[in-house]
Amino acid sequence: MQASAAVLSERTPPPIRKISKRAKLKRIGARHWQQLMRVGVPQQEAKELAIAVVRYSYLASRPSSEEKRLIGRYCQHLGAVGLWQLDLLLGS
Repeated sequence: MQASAAVLSERTPPPIRKISKRAKLKRIGARHWQQLMRVGVPQQEAKELAIAVVRYSYLASRPSSEEKRLIGRYCQHLGAVGLWQLDLLLGS
């Protein structure tokens, strides 16, 4: 019994796993999606908006015309959850 306890105490903890950038962005997008749904944005539109916000905020990608339409339609919802950025709508 003591030998097994000694072996356990000698083990080093597993290395801290680095989270990839993609995994971080997926987690952020999921959080945005949930926030948007809580304030009344339908599920599919919330998903598309969350993706657009993540692409714009973290990947410096301009929103497409369809994304701009959704952003304009749900700008109050984006503001309610703190995701509103005027540049996002303008696509600059």
